[in-house]
Amino acid sequence: MNRFIECLTQEHNHWLVALAAFICVIGSCLSILLARRLIHSSGSRKVVQLALSSLIAGSTIWSTHFIAMLAYDPGYEHGYEPVATGLSLVVAVIGLLAANTILAYAPKTVYALLAGAVMGLTISSMHYIGMSAYLLPGVIVWTQNTVTVSVALGALLGAGAYHRVVFPMTRYCWLGGSLLMVLAICAMHFTGMSAITIELSPLYQVPPQVVSDETLGIVIMGVMGVVLLVGFASVSIETNIEDEARDRLQRAALHDPLTGLPNRMHLNQKMTEYSARLEQDETQRAAVLTIDLNLFKEVNDVYGHAAGDAVLSTVGKRLSQSLQPDEFIARAGGDEFVALKRGFRRLDQVTAFAERVHALIVEPINIDQASVVVGASIGIASTIEDGRELHDLLHKSDLAMYRAKMEPERHICHYNAEMDQQSREKKVMISDLRQACEKGEFELAYQLQNDIQSLAPVGFEVLLRWNHPTRGRVSPGEFIPIAEETGLIREIGLWVLRTACFEATQWPKPYSIAVNVAPQQLVQPSFLEHVSDILFESRLPPERLELEVTEASIIDDQAHTLRVMHRLKEMGIRIAMDDFGTGYSSLATLQTFPFDKIKIDRSFVQNVHLDQQRAAIVRSTLLLGAALKIPVLAEGVEIEDELTFLRSERCDSVQGFYFGRPMNREEMLKIFDSTPDTKAS
Repeated sequence: MNRFIECLTQEHNHWLVALAAFICVIGSCLSILLARRLIHSSGSRKVVQLALSSLIAGSTIWSTHFIAMLAYDPGYEHGYEPVATGLSLVVAVIGLLAANTILAYAPKTVYALLAGAVMGLTISSMHYIGMSAYLLPGVIVWTQNTVTVSVALGALLGAGAYHRVVFPMTRYCWLGGSLLMVLAICAMHFTGMSAITIELSPLYQVPPQVVSDETLGIVIMGVMGVVLLVGFASVSIETNIEDEARDRLQRAALHDPLTGLPNRMHLNQKMTEYSARLEQDETQRAAVLTIDLNLFKEVNDVYGHAAGDAVLSTVGKRLSQSLQPDEFIARAGGDEFVALKRGFRRLDQVTAFAERVHALIVEPINIDQASVVVGASIGIASTIEDGRELHDLLHKSDLAMYRAKMEPERHICHYNAEMDQQSREKKVMISDLRQACEKGEFELAYQLQNDIQSLAPVGFEVLLRWNHPTRGRVSPGEFIPIAEETGLIREIGLWVLRTACFEATQWPKPYSIAVNVAPQQLVQPSFLEHVSDILFESRLPPERLELEVTEASIIDDQAHTLRVMHRLKEMGIRIAMDDFGTGYSSLATLQTFPFDKIKIDRSFVQNVHLDQQRAAIVRSTLLLGAALKIPVLAEGVEIEDELTFLRSERCDSVQGFYFGRPMNREEMLKIFDSTPDTKAS
């Protein structure tokens, strides 16, 4: 130990030792950083990283050694043999290449220690090869025990350095690895230097061709200057690339690619941030706005999905460019957006923000040669009146948005407690609907269909009734829309079809039976199979079954609906267009789809004898049916004058309260007793 201290304090130039230490620290930091990147690289990038990290680490070890040698002053003439000096650099780089190869490709277990040990042994090999290049007028005598200690120190500290690289405990473990590498180099060097004793002899002369201290110093500074420059450039470029990639990934993760607006994940982060501020400061206020585009589905249907995307992109750009400080808006999905606002004092300021958003959305959007206009329904909930939990406010603003959607004259609606009550009631009804079939709460009602000339029954339309155990009779107008919205109409519609077919087979006379089919049923892959199974199991002749399809079912997916209807026709089932005139009703629709009947909606039949416009619509429909040889049935006949008008215009059949209200099974069966067999069809 005394020899080590004497060597360091009395036989070395402190300024050059400091320079060696500086290069050692900088080079070690670069080496460890590159080694850490190396184990996370792959492919060709790993190969480049392997070569670069080995070159920098090897050059650092070599430069530190020889600058420290320049600092060593034996007090005699001395120099450096060029071949051995160069060989020591090659050994340092190749040794680090071997160590880093183990680090990069071997399993990350004890092999990390092995790689570090190889690095330490490389330091020792380079050191003693470099010392063999040290020429002076005498011989160097080594203390073997000290040499062994120097090699062991290098190997142990090197193993520790790479262990920190492979198994970091914190994000700053690379600093610990760099420190251990510095200690491995310095401890090995100075311990090794303390192991030498110089014995002068006139038999040894320093040849004039050796490399002098000055020349070696210039070479070392040149080599390290280039190596460190390359190392810093590499780390800088890698860091910038990683930062840019991280930024791009973060933006992709937090932004919607179509509109450029923040997405739902970003919205959740922003809501968490706002919530923290609300908890910290009770004076803080925030509002949540849910925005849903109106008529957007029509844009997709008429102009195509590319046009729909263009609309969303334009709306997103308008909204993002109009935001003021303390305002945030995100695309929550589909054509729905969510906005947040804070830093306001009055609710009027939130309403003004909503009005601004609405005005931006309803501005015409030019797509190719068309000008598209969409509307918006906006619901608002704020901490002023509706609570301070943002996720709860989001739910409440959503309820307010649906209220605005149901009331066309209002495009902006503020939340109130009544909406929450309605929402709870709706959830209860959905839950009850799910169990209604199993509990036998549904029953069928039958509406007569009559021949217009003889007024004799020709069939029945099946209607659904729900007898709720606590609410009593629930109106179809109340539960059918909910069933369609939730998809429960598929199960309910299947129950109606099955029950109606089995009931019809029990009738004493073969009247036809008409069953409504919801749009959601037609798109079911198993719908045709279900219909076929029901007909087979019930033994109902298919010509007695008439399925009523609305225009909405056709418009949603014309190609699929046409295929389904042709398959139904092949089974022998008749198909009626229900509620004709309330949708897009066109001649092309009637020509394309194989309808067996047209049903005029009740809204056109009511007071048809008094309203010239309704009369014209009914007449044109009857003429259209006659031209296409499709029978026409008029719904909603309630008074004699309506019946007289339809009879004079040669309508084929009618149904409505004029012939009686919908009947239960027992009432319907009485019809058969009072009707001659010849009237059934």
